[in-house]
Amino acid sequence: MKSLLGSRKLPQEFRLFGILLLLMLFLSLISNRFLTVDNLTNVLWSVCLIGIMSAGFIYSPITGGIDLSVGSMAALAGIVANVLMNTYGMNWIVALLLTLAFGILIGWINGIVTTKFMVPAFIVTMAAKTYLFGLAMLISNGDQITIMEPKPFLAIGVGKFLGIPIPIYIMALLAVVSHILLRHTVFGRQSIAVGANEVAAKLSGVNPDRTRIYAYVISSLTATIAGIVMASLTQQAYAMNASGYELDVITAVVVGGTSLMGGSGSVAGALIGAIMVGFINNGLNLLDMPSAFHPIATGIVILLALIMNQGVSPLTVFRKWFSRGTAVGTAK
Repeated sequence: MKSLLGSRKLPQEFRLFGILLLLMLFLSLISNRFLTVDNLTNVLWSVCLIGIMSAGFIYSPITGGIDLSVGSMAALAGIVANVLMNTYGMNWIVALLLTLAFGILIGWINGIVTTKFMVPAFIVTMAAKTYLFGLAMLISNGDQITIMEPKPFLAIGVGKFLGIPIPIYIMALLAVVSHILLRHTVFGRQSIAVGANEVAAKLSGVNPDRTRIYAYVISSLTATIAGIVMASLTQQAYAMNASGYELDVITAVVVGGTSLMGGSGSVAGALIGAIMVGFINNGLNLLDMPSAFHPIATGIVILLALIMNQGVSPLTVFRKWFSRGTAVGTAK
């Protein structure tokens, strides 16, 4: 019995992978451009940003919260890195380390305000999303900045190793580290415990506030890494660069099996979810659908994923409605 419970997530991830294959088949049928090498390469590059964010973002919902500031944090990270490198002339490695430290600081602030001042995470991170966007506009003067140097920085986004784009290595590395952190460390077990039952976690000696603060720090850190990769990949820094990415990240983790109520989550599932989000957006682009339809499609995917994660079968719901209607008709 224990072994069966321990492998509970495995079938779900296999189902997600099966759904991903069906999605690819469907998109290849409606567009002959989908399965081209160039298109799939572009999709993978774009998916890397969502995948990198998801690897850290997942800890906020697992602990019973949410981080809506990841998109603004990513955009601001690219601007900060560019200013440090090309305005103040810092060494690119030092500049990136300082940018990462700034991202950690923002995550720590989000965690402190959420836990110590007991402000709902939704409100805290929504406020952070707003003021981070404002800082990005202020620092960049609202301009779209072109980044042409330093060359090692640009290699982060557009370089390849053994024919594989470097951002894919970054995404894979962060996914592996996050998986190990969640499944094989004390912090991972404490994060799940806090999200599942905070009172029981406290009685077990877990510090919920400290765990949640770390969760927001990790979320902000991976958003900062994604922002650095984005600036290098697009060779641009702009306050609107990652606008709406938080919705894509939420979709990825929810589709991947993470509960927004806390207490459960899967990094592998989130990665599959991120790829599915990328394919959905790519399919809409290939069909020349207006950009206004993209959030509608993403929202529908989130809704369906939430229903699936509750363990409710649409067929079961239909049968209940049908039987209820039949019972009413018989009573009449």
